Amino acid sequence: MVTSVPKKKRKNIGIKPRKWPSQERSKGLVASLIQTTARILLQDGWHGLTTNRVAREAGVSVGSLYQYFPGKEALLHALVEQIAEEMAADVLAAGEALRSASVEEGIRQIVRVSLDASRKDGPLYRAVLLELPRLETFELFERINRRLADALAEWIAERRDELDVVDPSLTAHVLVTSLDALTDHALLFRPELLESPRFERELQALVAGYLGVRPRPARRPGPPRLR
Repeated sequence: MVTSVPKKKRKNIGIKPRKWPSQERSKGLVASLIQTTARILLQDGWHGLTTNRVAREAGVSVGSLYQYFPGKEALLHALVEQIAEEMAADVLAAGEALRSASVEEGIRQIVRVSLDASRKDGPLYRAVLLELPRLETFELFERINRRLADALAEWIAERRDELDVVDPSLTAHVLVTSLDALTDHALLFRPELLESPRFERELQALVAGYLGVRPRPARRPGPPRLR
């Protein structure tokens, strides 16, 4: 996921697809174009990505490509949308699992969701992350962050007696944004951290500290048993 940034004014250069296919054959063509875009982006980056190359490697005419995508920006936009949809599905599943989680389990889950978002198809996501400033797509990931923050806020509110939290909504927003920034930064500059158990534990400690997890009261010893 990606922390949102202020939008800059830009000229309309056709960054969105012209249309989406309705027939199965056309859907297959578009899927092939997006898959080819991902492969080229991974291999050679933005400068190696051209509509002619995508069409050639996908085995279609460039005219067929232009029926759906006005340029390579639109191809990349479609790829970003696909990645965002997959992340949204993962976040939705995580939000459902969070409902019944204890404080300890919930902290582990929210950290794991953030890590998984950055390390799932890590090389491709990193390549896309580097190109996001070219596109008006930050809002796609911001919607995902808001959905995760809403689920986390609900979970926090239900466990306020175990946490030192005044405003569950604001706390959830700060946590999701912080984890998002830390995991994306790791993906861009220190990808080895995403597989590090120590890094995961540090993130868990960060979340627990910010939530002000209260120690559970010790159990009072019962009366001695008679032998």
